[in-house]
Order: sequence, then structure tokens, then C-alpha cells
Amino acid sequence: MNSHQRIILVRAFSKQYQKSTKRQRGITLDQLEKTTGYSRKHLGRLLLSPPKRKKFSRVRPSPYRVILKPLEKLWAVSNYACGKRLVPMIPVYLEALVRFGEIKVSQCEKKLLLSVSAATADRLLTHERRKINLKGRPRTKPGTLLKHQIPIRTWAEWSDTKPGFLEIDSVHHCGASLHGEYAYTLDTTDVATGWNECAAHLGRGEQRTIGAMEEIERRLPFPLKGINFDSGGEFVNWHFVRWSQRKQITYSRSRETIKNDQAYVEQQNYSVVRRFVGYGRIDQPEQIKLLNQLYRELSDYQNFFQPVMKLKEKVRDGARVTRKYDLAKTAYQRVLERDEIPSQTKEKLIQRFKSLNPRKLLKEITKLAEKTSQCR
Repeated sequence: MNSHQRIILVRAFSKQYQKSTKRQRGITLDQLEKTTGYSRKHLGRLLLSPPKRKKFSRVRPSPYRVILKPLEKLWAVSNYACGKRLVPMIPVYLEALVRFGEIKVSQCEKKLLLSVSAATADRLLTHERRKINLKGRPRTKPGTLLKHQIPIRTWAEWSDTKPGFLEIDSVHHCGASLHGEYAYTLDTTDVATGWNECAAHLGRGEQRTIGAMEEIERRLPFPLKGINFDSGGEFVNWHFVRWSQRKQITYSRSRETIKNDQAYVEQQNYSVVRRFVGYGRIDQPEQIKLLNQLYRELSDYQNFFQPVMKLKEKVRDGARVTRKYDLAKTAYQRVLERDEIPSQTKEKLIQRFKSLNPRKLLKEITKLAEKTSQCR
């Protein structure tokens, strides 16, 4: 008799044993001792609290295992996005890659790819997932007393914003040393649509920063209506004040040391700039030229093929905070949904989207990033 059969026998006698008299319990123990080979003391404990039945789960192979290889290709094109950001973009990536002959899938694989859930995608990609844990140090320093004359705008005031209001920030490419002149990236994010544009410049001079801002303004698919920034001296200066007045755009700042007031652009500082450019020092004109080429390619990849989830609701219940997000969408998709954007602009964006190959874009961005690092 094996152990499993012994446990079944103990369970069968347990209820009768618990209701029996002392004499009847002794007879039951004698019988079970001979049958099972267990000692009387051990049997007494088992009969009073018999082992619980084990739940046997049915093991079957997942039908989605057949799409692992094409899913890995789509995941790579998404720049290794999480399941909630990857799954809404699978139809877009699949259509674009098939159009350019980058991937071949059968009808069965296509059906499974379009029906896979975010949780299943994450499970399938568990063994391939890589994490990057690089961290940098903040370099922003407060501006002059002029900041007290600039109106403050907090994160709570962005709830009903039209396209054209940007959060802007500077990303330092100083490496491990602050000595000398080095490159800065002006990172900008439209609050309403998530449209992201970047431009690199040498030093944090006011004129160069404004030059980078004007370059970004030319690339936006909608008019620039306002900018919001932290207390960095490259933004808190009279050149920027006069430039904003001349352009007739809103000029506001966030509260000092409150990172959440710049939540939209702070998130993009890592996911757009640091993730592709890294934390190394950039201080040569050739590097800045390559970096700006990278940002032009990155603009197409980020805005047309990288989805972003926006916070819809945040509810606090004591120490517990519950957040609800909308469906992950690209900035391009959000721009097409806005009634304020002219139909001519939307048509140009649609034509631009059809001409883009996301896999080729990502390869070109990686190539330019390697060239930039090799010029050091």
C-alpha cells in the first residue's frame, strides 16, 4: 500500500473515528495499524485532523506558444514594451511589418497574435525580458529671482488641455563630470496628445536653448500655445520671457522640487532620451550633429509607434491608491482623434505613417546611438 492509498483510507475512517467512543477508537486504531503500518500515535493525529485533499490542476500546453517567435519580433519593434502597451499596438506593428516584408505569419498565427491578452503576452515573454537599471543624478538648478514673476501651473491644471501646451525639460549629457561645456537635450511633451520632440544643443546658453525650442516648434503637427518648465536657469531668463511674449504663448513654471508637476516630460526623460542615448558624456560638435539626426528618427518612431497610457482616475482610500488608465495609444492616434487638428494636417500624418517602417527606424536609431557613443 502506497502513501496515497493510506491517506485515502485515513480520510475514510476520520469522521467515524471522531464520533466514536474510546473503546471503538481503540478497535479502529488496531485495524488501521495492521493495514497501513503507521504507529497508533501517528494514526490518532491523522484521524483527528486528516490531510486535506490536494487540488490537481490540469496541465496543458498553451495554444499561444506557436506565436512566440513572431511575438518576440513585435516586442523588439516596440522597444520591449510591457504587455499593456504592446498588445494594443500589435495590429499596427503587424500591418506595418507585413507591408514592408519584415515578417511573415500564417492566418492561424495572425489570429492568435490579434487575440492575445496583455497578461499572456507578458507570460510568454518572461524569459526574454531584460531590464535596464541605469540611474543618473539630477542636475537642474533653480533660476534667478525672475521665477517669482512667472505664474505657477501644477499637475492638477492639465485636466482639460488642448494640443499645443508643452511641458519642457533639459536632460544633461555630462557623464560623471560637470566640468566644461557639454550637450543638453531639450525634451518636450505635449500634455493633450503625448507628442514628443527633442533637440540637442551645446551648453545651456539662453540663445541656444531658444534655438532648440524653435526647431522643435517647426516639427510640431499643431501650433505651439504654451510651455511649462521647472526652475532651471536655462528657462527662467528674460530671453525666454521676451520670446514667449513675441510668440504670444503661455509661459508658466512648476513648483520647485515637486517632480509630479512635470510628470509628463519627466517620464519621457528616461523612456525617450536616456533609454536610447544613455548617461555618457557628449561634448563634441560631431556628437551633437549625430544626436540631432537620432532625434529626428526617434520623433517618427516615438510618436507613430510607441503607445502611452494616460491616467484617467486616481482614487485614494486611506493609504491605498487605485489608478485607472486608458487604453495605450500612440501620440499619432491621439492627434487623429482631436477635433482641433485640421483635416489637412491629419492627412499629412496618415501619409507619413504609411511610409514608415518601425523596424528600420529602430535599427537606424540604434546605429546613430552607437556612432554618437563612439565619437567620445
